[in-house]
Amino acid sequence: MDVFSMLMPLIPFLFFFALLFLHGRGKTCPSCHEPMPVFQSPLTKTRRQWIVGGYRCPNCGCETDLKGRQVAANTVPDQGALLLGLGMFVVCIAISLLLTCIPLLMLLMRN
Repeated sequence: MDVFSMLMPLIPFLFFFALLFLHGRGKTCPSCHEPMPVFQSPLTKTRRQWIVGGYRCPNCGCETDLKGRQVAANTVPDQGALLLGLGMFVVCIAISLLLTCIPLLMLLMRN
């Protein structure tokens, strides 16, 4: 097997993380109006941020949702955002499994 065939299942995840990166650009803090960081350390994320995403301002500590709206720290995660993120991840896994099976099937057909 060549390297491309081995790395092909990772392609959907690259698109998934690129989409998350592009979605996070250009957000500003609703409280102090400073730009929000695109990447946040996993050690500073709250439970709500781990479940549905969001940002925390490094300047004032304000917590926002993915759309950049301020939320209280104890806000219950929005079920729609949770289902959307989970659905996108499941689609990435399904595509990766298909991309894994195609080279294997081609290899079996050659023999």
